[in-house]
Amino acid sequence: MKIFLLVLIFIFSYQSWTNADDIKDFEIEGISIGDNLLDHLMILNKTKEEVKSRELTYYPKSKRLAISNFYDGNFEIYESVQFTLDPKTFKIYRISGKIYDLTKKKCVSLQKEIIDELEKQFPQAVKDIDDFTVFEIDPSGESVANGIYLDFQSGDAVSVECYMWGETFKKEKNYPDHISVSIESKESRDFIQNEAY
Repeated sequence: MKIFLLVLIFIFSYQSWTNADDIKDFEIEGISIGDNLLDHLMILNKTKEEVKSRELTYYPKSKRLAISNFYDGNFEIYESVQFTLDPKTFKIYRISGKIYDLTKKKCVSLQKEIIDELEKQFPQAVKDIDDFTVFEIDPSGESVANGIYLDFQSGDAVSVECYMWGETFKKEKNYPDHISVSIESKESRDFIQNEAY
C-alpha cells in the first residue's frame, strides 16, 4: 500500500511539474528567479556585506537592473553563476549557470541533452532555435554563439546557449568558451529588449 501511495504521489507531482506554465519553481544551484540574492549567502559562499559591496555591471542605457557574477560559490553543477538583479533590493530576474572550456562539439552535445530533458519537463513551452551566428562584440568576426530557447506563455524563458570566442578576442578579454543555462523572467526579457540597450 505504501509503494502504491508513493507511486501516486510521484505521478501527481510529476504531472503538476510537467504542466507548469512558467519557471518559478525551476532552480539553478538552488536559486530561483524572484528570490532575493541575499537569502542565498551560503550557496554564494559570501557574507551579506560582500554581496552588497560587490561591483555590479550595468547595461548601457539603464541602471534599473544590474549583473553580478559569482565564480567561487558552493556550486554543485556550474563553475559560475551570473545574476541579473535589482541593484537596490537584490531581487533576481535572471540566473545563468556556466560551464567553461568546452569544445564546440561538446557544447552542442551538452546543449542538446539539457534541452531534451527540459522539453520533457515543460512540453507546453515553445522551442526557438538560433543557429551559430557571428557574435557582434568581437570585431574580428571569429566569435560565434547559438541558442535554444523555451518560451512560456507567461513570458518567462529557459535558454541554453553556446559561446565560442575567436582566439584573439579570447586572449584579449580572457573569455573562455562556455555553455550557459539560463532561466529568465518576463520582466528581465522586457528590460533587455526595450530598455537596456
